[in-house]
Amino acid sequence: MKHSLLCTLLCACFCLASHAVTIPKEHVFIFERSTNSNYVCYDINLQDGKLCTEEPLTSYWVLGGETRIESLTFLDKKMAYGVKVISSKENEATIHLTAYKDQTFRICKHKGKWVAIAKLNGHEFVLQKMFAQMKPHFSVKCEYIELIGTDITTGEKCRERITP
Repeated sequence: MKHSLLCTLLCACFCLASHAVTIPKEHVFIFERSTNSNYVCYDINLQDGKLCTEEPLTSYWVLGGETRIESLTFLDKKMAYGVKVISSKENEATIHLTAYKDQTFRICKHKGKWVAIAKLNGHEFVLQKMFAQMKPHFSVKCEYIELIGTDITTGEKCRERITP
């Protein structure tokens, strides 16, 4: 009986381990932190080919070296990584993240692709990644956030650092 149960458990673990998680390769942007390799993906949310006006972005965690996907928790959405829609139309939305209400992003199509456009220091850029440098010693406080993307006018890579 013990042998049979052990074989069943090992088989189940092998089947789970061999099932690869497929993570979309194109995101509107991602949010990384200095604390670990887990990150939050923000993907476009379309309904019948049009931008979902109530929830233009779908967000989720990618965990464990890209082996697992998990939904954001209630606290994740309310305290840090949630998306608040400020305004929305069929093909464009203005949003901010719950962690930083002062920075807005315009979700729209640019060169045929859905993107998030941010405006800082007088210029616009297509956001590809946000990176939060957390304070040391397991603090939940953030030292700064870097917005990383491509300048919409020049096409040059750019980084902007903001202090929450």
